[in-house]
This record gives sequence, C-alpha cells and structure tokens, in this order.
Amino acid sequence: MTWDAYNRRKTTLREALTIVDRRRDLTTTDLLDRVDPRREAFENEDAFLLELQMTWFQRLSGHLDRSAGETGSTPEATAIATWIETAAQLPGARSVLDDNLAAPALTKGLANERIMMAAVSGVPMHHPDAADHGKRIIDVARDQAVYPIHDGDVLTPDESSSSLGFTGLVSRLKSALAA
Repeated sequence: MTWDAYNRRKTTLREALTIVDRRRDLTTTDLLDRVDPRREAFENEDAFLLELQMTWFQRLSGHLDRSAGETGSTPEATAIATWIETAAQLPGARSVLDDNLAAPALTKGLANERIMMAAVSGVPMHHPDAADHGKRIIDVARDQAVYPIHDGDVLTPDESSSSLGFTGLVSRLKSALAA
C-alpha cells in the first residue's frame, strides 16, 4: 500500500467515524457510499470493517495496557470497565462492529479480541476456555455500555440505544446522576 493509499484510507475512516458517531441508522454500505462512493479507499465493505476493527482493537489494547497496573478492582472488572470506556470513546465504530458481528471478515479479529480480554482478566492465553471467557467479559461489557451520540462537542445519550440493546447499569447510573 502506498502512502497516498494509506492516507486516503485513514481520512475516509475518520470521515466515516464522524458520520456514524452522529447517525447510527446507516448500514456499512450506506456509510461507505457517503464517504467513498467510488471505493477508492476501501474496495468493499469487508475491507472497511477490517480497518474499523483494527482501529477499535488498537484503541482497546492501548487502554488495557494503561489500565493493567490499576489497583482496587479485579482484573476482570478492570477489563470490563476499560472496554466500556473505549466503546464510549468510539461509539460509532463500536455500533458498526456490533451490527456486523456475524461478518466472516471479522471472525479472526473477534477471536483475537476475546483472547486478549481473557488474558488481561487473568486467564492464560492458551487456556482452552480463554475465548469463551473473553466472550463472556465482552458480553457483560456490551450489556453495560452506553454509546453516546456526538453532537458537535456535546455528547448526548442515544435515544435509539434501547432498540440496539445497549441499556445497562451505566446508562441507568448516568440518567440518575443527571436528574
């Protein structure tokens, strides 16, 4: 990949994230049609999803690295809280990825994320149940996550979050604190 192609992909991804942070009703195809209609940066939806997944994974792993030394909580609770925090920072990305969990292009990356989440929670990476443990951690985090809608510099709760299945403890706590 040339530098021009790399930069075009990054620019297109940033534009897509800006849009999807505000609009959760767009499909991956609709989103790509808006930011890359001639498919100059991403030849297809799978290429876009892979790039999006890499962006998510890099941000999550960086946050997990920084939170690894924190005390006062179990490693599993720290992993869950870190996943939730990262989802709040990349709400559009997380929403698109959640909408495409069954996409074959994401299979390997999802497996790697599960293993990483299990490992940071104390399960050895080569343990036979590591992937299942990681999936359980991610499912708990996903159930508690709130994906805010970006409106300029203001974050607002996503009114459609209940239809997406993202209501959880965190959203109820935020609502109670705001009242």
